[in-house]
Amino acid sequence: MRIGGTEADTRMRIGWALVVFYAVFVAMGVLNIYSATYDPQHPSLFDLSQYGGKQLLFAAMSVVIVVVVLLLDMSVYERMAWLFYIVSIVLLLGLPLLGSEVKGNRAWYDLGFVSLQPSEIAKFATALALSSYLSSYNVSMSRFRCQAIAAAIILLPMGLVGLQDAGSALVFLSFFLVLYLAGAPGIYFVVGILSAAIFIADVFLSFYQVSPAYVYAVVGGAALLMGVYRLWRHRGGVGRLAVATVFVLGIYTVLHFAVWEHAFKEYQRQRILTSFKLVEDYKGVGFNTYQSEIAIGSGGFAGKGYLMGTQTKGNFVPEQHTDFIFSTLGEEWGFLGAAGVVVLYALFLIQIVRVAARQRTLFARNYGWCVFSVFFFHFLVNVGMAVGLLPVIGIPLPFFSYGGSSLWSFTILLFILVKLDAHRRDVLPEVSHFEDR
Repeated sequence: MRIGGTEADTRMRIGWALVVFYAVFVAMGVLNIYSATYDPQHPSLFDLSQYGGKQLLFAAMSVVIVVVVLLLDMSVYERMAWLFYIVSIVLLLGLPLLGSEVKGNRAWYDLGFVSLQPSEIAKFATALALSSYLSSYNVSMSRFRCQAIAAAIILLPMGLVGLQDAGSALVFLSFFLVLYLAGAPGIYFVVGILSAAIFIADVFLSFYQVSPAYVYAVVGGAALLMGVYRLWRHRGGVGRLAVATVFVLGIYTVLHFAVWEHAFKEYQRQRILTSFKLVEDYKGVGFNTYQSEIAIGSGGFAGKGYLMGTQTKGNFVPEQHTDFIFSTLGEEWGFLGAAGVVVLYALFLIQIVRVAARQRTLFARNYGWCVFSVFFFHFLVNVGMAVGLLPVIGIPLPFFSYGGSSLWSFTILLFILVKLDAHRRDVLPEVSHFEDR
């Protein structure tokens, strides 16, 4: 419930911690992109023909976005949440017909002066729509119908993004953490962990060419023997054992045939095999990660110095200004610089959690958790890619990686939270509609 009215709307109490983090990260991003793509023939940071100059322009434009986001009434974001969501879905649906193909993916709209990536818009639009739904009257995550609708809100844009870029689609999985925080049963996350374990096992089984028929026989045979033993010992529970066995084999079937064999392309399968060290393809799909590891390792403890990275200046690391920007930072600033950025990002994420927890409305609180989930997923996966701990799925490091669409979408995502937090005292505390929520 709002109190105050128009006069209250103008008295923003901005939490400056997130703003400072944002400014520091964007500045560091521009400097690192400039270094990663430095050209002695074009040494000026303000040269708009170079990546560093373009990113500086994107950063300047993001200031305009910040001002607009903060000036809009806070109620706009909840009232217009579904409009943003529908627009993002329409943009995703239009990609196969109107999208511009870049590196095999038709995931951008070429607007001439800039390329627009709808998947980035879909992130904050989905966060708004999901938060709006979870805060609606008569919605409780203890009800299956509500769980299904919330999951559909996430899976629709995820599926559309996945048609063009499987890596970017995985980001939407982070929203399921919000469902858990909103009261969804923990069994779903147990199933998620089980699915991840089965997928990892399937990767190894596929690499060693173990036939799915053999998997069915072993798992089914083991369940049959366990069932016979239970009957012999009069322990019962055979029905539950049968259901569990069918469930596990069902997950395996979907992950192996629908995901591994069909959804993933060959280069994506090779990247996953490389990340698990099953394949050492230093000249093929593992080249990016291998060169990134070399660059980071060569930085040593204190780094080689700004603009002094030999691996970076030799362009040995592909996409070193986008997906692998962390390798530039590691080479030039060493362990101290890389660890410093990790610590800063950890503090940034902690601050988002603090801001989310102190919100007085369900919408603002759930939106805060969405913001945390997206930034945490991006940070974890991007750094994990750069150091060779996770497969290369091609997602940017927020505020550091080159790109106007990603910078602007992350800016909107963050500053909507800043806006909601600035007016948290203008609302009465809101409680859940259900005690078990």
